[in-house]
Amino acid sequence: MKLAIIGDLHYPDELLSQAQSTKEARDAFYSYFLDRFLSIEADYYISIGDLAHLGEFSEFKYVLNQLQDRQLQDRFLHALGNHDTFTYSKTDILTLTRQPRFTLIEQPDAFLLVLDTAREIREDWSGTMDDEQLVWLSEQLDRPANKPLLVFAHHPPHGTTARSTETMMSLDPTLDIWPILKRWKGFGFYFNGHNHVHSIVRREQWHFIQTAAVPDAPAVRVVCVEDGELRMETIDLSNTETTEWASLFTADMYDYEILPEANGDSTSASLRVELGQPTEKDGDAE
Repeated sequence: MKLAIIGDLHYPDELLSQAQSTKEARDAFYSYFLDRFLSIEADYYISIGDLAHLGEFSEFKYVLNQLQDRQLQDRFLHALGNHDTFTYSKTDILTLTRQPRFTLIEQPDAFLLVLDTAREIREDWSGTMDDEQLVWLSEQLDRPANKPLLVFAHHPPHGTTARSTETMMSLDPTLDIWPILKRWKGFGFYFNGHNHVHSIVRREQWHFIQTAAVPDAPAVRVVCVEDGELRMETIDLSNTETTEWASLFTADMYDYEILPEANGDSTSASLRVELGQPTEKDGDAE
């Protein structure tokens, strides 16, 4: 099984100045990035939230049209992010994207689980989950752990990946989902965005893998699960032109700043884990 995963795309349909030069830079950047992302051969193409910048339908449609043109819409998974829910209700957004709010997909090599951690409140961009989803999540994690579990959500659990202890940069700190995650007896991999910096952290049998925002670090996380192991590599799509384009159009976006440390450190680009049942050694935090 092969997955192609992107972080916060933040496609902005509206730019503040509406200058032709910034529109051209935006169009060139996203055309270049999405063409290369969707040209990767994968079983699923996954967005871990903030696909849209202001949550406008036109922003979602821009990406959905790219998928439809390539007949990839049935292989696309999208976890809601706080910018996705900036303008419209989740019901309206999911009707447009034809995505479930949360779901589990069983594949021969792994379980894929998509969560909804977004709020419908502009003023609070931390994450949360309602009781319905928490009960459902607990039930899913009680399954026999005969294959790895890959979770996709916008927000990291508090105190895991880089910046996740900052205000509103994680799931609400009062929402401790660690006891639920620990119910899973096998290897778990939690993929998230939100914090705009690459980061990989291990805690017991779980790896938390955070992916930077696309305008800051144009990259795709490619995950392969086969031959008894999970391998992840980061395909860096940046070049001189993407850097120039991004600097132009992001300066013309509402409430957006490029994060200089987006690429993280040397431990944030790749991962390789031999699967099977976690051992006592695997239970040690790193």
